[in-house]
Amino acid sequence: MYGALSPQPRLPGLTEKTRPWWTLTGACAGTFLLMLDSTVVTLALPEIRHDVDASSAGLQWVMNVYLLTIAVLVVTVGRLGDMLGRRRIFVIGLVVFGAGSVVSATASSEEMLIAGRVVQGVGAAAILPLAIALVAAAFPKPAQPRAYGIWAAVSAVALGLGPIVGGVLVDVDWRLIFWINLPIVVVGILLVLGAARESRDESAGDRIDVPGLIAITLGLTGVVLALVEADVWGWDSARTLGVIGAGLLLLGAFWWIEHRVRNPIIEFDLFRNGPYLGATAAAFGIVFAYWTVIFFAPQYLQEQLSYSPTEAGVLILPITAPMIVVSPFAGALIGRFGARTVMAVGMVVATAGLVVLAQLGEDSGYGLLLPGFLLFGIGLGLVYAPMSAAAMAAMPGAKAGIASGVLAMNRILAGAIGLAVTSAVFNALLDGTGTATADRAEYASALGGSFYVLVGVAAVCTVLTWAFVRSAPEAAPAEPAADRRHRLHHRRFHL
Repeated sequence: MYGALSPQPRLPGLTEKTRPWWTLTGACAGTFLLMLDSTVVTLALPEIRHDVDASSAGLQWVMNVYLLTIAVLVVTVGRLGDMLGRRRIFVIGLVVFGAGSVVSATASSEEMLIAGRVVQGVGAAAILPLAIALVAAAFPKPAQPRAYGIWAAVSAVALGLGPIVGGVLVDVDWRLIFWINLPIVVVGILLVLGAARESRDESAGDRIDVPGLIAITLGLTGVVLALVEADVWGWDSARTLGVIGAGLLLLGAFWWIEHRVRNPIIEFDLFRNGPYLGATAAAFGIVFAYWTVIFFAPQYLQEQLSYSPTEAGVLILPITAPMIVVSPFAGALIGRFGARTVMAVGMVVATAGLVVLAQLGEDSGYGLLLPGFLLFGIGLGLVYAPMSAAAMAAMPGAKAGIASGVLAMNRILAGAIGLAVTSAVFNALLDGTGTATADRAEYASALGGSFYVLVGVAAVCTVLTWAFVRSAPEAAPAEPAADRRHRLHHRRFHL
């Protein structure tokens, strides 16, 4: 049951008929912000390296700390929205994201920039799950599919425009990629405060899984820290082995905690559902690869092939632009061929693109990168649109909230792990040369070799996608008696 508070109209011309559309616009502003950020920052990394004298590990943390922060907080902050009010927490998230943007824009060192990215991640953890929750609360059920379609289209457009916008801004001043967030934040706040009704989930309870949150935060940070710094510390050093061991122990503790608390961050039993497991695997594989490719591609284009940021932005468009082209047809493709076929084909095409990129060598230029980027981008478009629907198709309604939250967490976590693991392999293949002193042949060979990590992960996830995803949505199965008993002790929340 959802409680609602109806604020007095504050936007000019606001009526009950236009209120949902203003709310949708405000929610889309938040989503646009996050999608834009996912590409513009990567284009600025070479300039950031030179301006604030950032190390290779520091550049990885600029991306990884942002992803880690979102991953560990997204489910918990989404639940806070259910408890305290989705509109309230969404607006707070925009304010926090804006504050992190200011810190990042004014950073004079890599440590300050990383701190700003942490703050941005906290804000993004509220924006990501609650944007769609605001849309759901604003529209009646018959109108929701159209609203969701518009929201998804805005996401695709932002992802597609990111490389061009980022490249142009970086050519002027890399700090503009953070300053540009502020007007979008202000517009989002004004629209949501002025139009959105407050909504809550009255059954959400009042407990947060603090022990689980601490365990997963420290555990993931430990594992990623060891992977990022292993090249400096030494792979066989006591520090590397100790930190990664402590991280794995804490993740084991997290698994133990989640099986014993009333309101777990993750219900591991979700993965016994075959279609959910298959769609989650597809999401993990495609996002694992996306964040790694989008991290390395602009740096290779700018630092090894000597393209400007604007040129590099245009040249990586084949990765993101297919989302704009493919997304509008995703529903029709699924209706005709089934989610299983569409997603499996998408995974195969994306994997083929990664195989092409893994052929990077001494004489490789953009002629090799283009087909790899394009194949990967088409695969991304085919998988990204249907994966959420496929994951939820066979999920009992009582588990919909936590299932969608875990799926969002899985996607963000995949990016952090993918970037950390592939970067560790890349640095190991450089064999101590370092990115600053490696020549083009050494750099390209190491990068191509490290991309085989992406090929392997994508191939495994392709098999899981075909094995478990269903071709058509099935009626949600009746909830087993064991689940009903479990539900008496575990209150659920909805994102």
